[in-house]
Amino acid sequence: MEKSYQSSVISHHFSKFIICISLLLTYYFSLITSLSAEEKVVSFEEIVVIATKIEESIEDIPQDVTVITKKEIENSSYTNISEILRNITGLTFFEYGNKGSSSSVSLRSSTSAQVLVLIDGKRLNKPGDGQVDINALSIPVDNIERIEILRGASSALYGADAMGGVINIITKIPETPKTSISASYGRFVTKDLNFNTSQRIRNAGFYLSLSKNSSAGFRENSEYDSESASVKITYDISKDIRTDISFDYNFRDAGSPGSLSWPTPKANEKDKNFLAGINIKYKDSIMKFYSHNSTIDYMNPGLEDNTHKNHVLGFDLQHSLSLGSMNLLTGGIEVLEEDIDSTNNINENESIGRHSRTRKGIFLQNETSLKKYLILTLGLRYDSISSEDRFSPKASLLIKLPYETNLSFSIGQGFRIPEMNALYWPDTGWAEGNPDLKPEKSTEFEVNINKFFGKIANIKAVGFIKQSKDLIQWQEISPFKWSPVNIAKTRVAGFETESSLHLDYLDIGLSYTFMDPQDRTSDKKIRFSTRHQIKGNVSLHPFKGNTIAFEGSYIHRYKVEKGDPGCYFLLDGKIAQKLDIWKIPTEIFVIGKNIFDRNFEILKDYPMPPVQFSAGMSFSF
Repeated sequence: MEKSYQSSVISHHFSKFIICISLLLTYYFSLITSLSAEEKVVSFEEIVVIATKIEESIEDIPQDVTVITKKEIENSSYTNISEILRNITGLTFFEYGNKGSSSSVSLRSSTSAQVLVLIDGKRLNKPGDGQVDINALSIPVDNIERIEILRGASSALYGADAMGGVINIITKIPETPKTSISASYGRFVTKDLNFNTSQRIRNAGFYLSLSKNSSAGFRENSEYDSESASVKITYDISKDIRTDISFDYNFRDAGSPGSLSWPTPKANEKDKNFLAGINIKYKDSIMKFYSHNSTIDYMNPGLEDNTHKNHVLGFDLQHSLSLGSMNLLTGGIEVLEEDIDSTNNINENESIGRHSRTRKGIFLQNETSLKKYLILTLGLRYDSISSEDRFSPKASLLIKLPYETNLSFSIGQGFRIPEMNALYWPDTGWAEGNPDLKPEKSTEFEVNINKFFGKIANIKAVGFIKQSKDLIQWQEISPFKWSPVNIAKTRVAGFETESSLHLDYLDIGLSYTFMDPQDRTSDKKIRFSTRHQIKGNVSLHPFKGNTIAFEGSYIHRYKVEKGDPGCYFLLDGKIAQKLDIWKIPTEIFVIGKNIFDRNFEILKDYPMPPVQFSAGMSFSF
């Protein structure tokens, strides 16, 4: 009876959500109709880097890319990177609770380790498990210039780990002097305190961000306390040379409550992340050198006491060269040194131990402009990783049709190397690693049609199909003993549509995703994958200095095993007002998360937070 009641409530609110979106779409398409009737349409000038590794207008991108701009972030209720990404088309979160718990992402029913996450082009995926904990990222939303999301197999440019796609978080370049302080307080004694300052003096600029976040948690042992710092220093050596130096640090001390079926009321986890790097840009050449250190200390008194250290040292160099008026050639090299040191502090015989490997890659891409309406892009990358050699090709064709309409086709391959945990897991009697694992492989085809209405709006529809093989899956190799093997095969077909409208007083975004993810090994759907996703956001500015924003999502998932979580509908919102207090620019805001107080899970037996409201103020100098 309770489940039936919850379903009816969800359906009721979902119906209201659809009615609201329908009314907005009616207004939206009436505006688009009037826009298309104009003789002259202003060109869309959004710049994208992620799809081809060079700065290009989004109108010249042949692949499925979404860009979340600085303005969209400012006009929303987002307070961290996780909340920004949650509204992305085709993206699914694997979350274990509130912000104190780990959180990772999936694109088009991929695993989390098949999505490459970058900050300013620097890799964040850990060699131990291949994943990125999004909740552990230290970049404050105020310092984000934009976030670019590239869906689909992208190993031709990015090598391993880009089977499902790539997410690149691009930080701001300090341009103007500004200092801001913000503080908020909410349910479950949730406190957020942030300090940001930036300065520009002639050719040099910097920003500094400090934050402190804590909460008592919504269930037993779900409290957390985190602090982070970000520094970016830029210096224009000359008109053609710019150097960026960045440091990002995050520390989180959080309870680890476990699942409802296997609670751990005394477990605790401490996470430390430190990313340092230097980027040098000279005309059409870019060099990156960076170091990423991650340490996880997990303790469950009397049962577990583990320390996991991951380190990545990366070097990336690329250059672009115009060959006549038709060809743009881009090439580059990448070298990664990866190390892990994983220790069981109770029983050293069950420690993974210290392991390292070197990854080397070289890529070449040529973009050919055929007349004014055809762009052919061909790319190939060679990777050498621990005696494994791999070639990854990709080809795409962009056709520019009349009325600012693009039609594109692309086909590419992706691969992912085994994570070190799977390779070197010690023989514990019930589990053992497999050093003979091969890379996972995929081939993906995509067709994309995109209609632009100048800077005001755009509509996009994408169809895709991806086939993967040699996927790593833990299997019972002998009675009561498990080991990872390359046995799994999948086929994921789907459709995505995305649209946006931007006016002075109104911003609307709406997307729909359908996916048919088939595990061909078990002849079942891929577990925890979604069938339907409807995501929307509205930002209104009814009068000067006022913002009213809502983000809603309806997720309908496949139930593969008994008790798997079902569908849910979420609504977040924000009301903010800017004003002057004693001549100091001030903003007062109220933010609501899970406003309808939905009781839901994303992963089985890991409940998500109920309704949370917080209020705060920010001051700018």
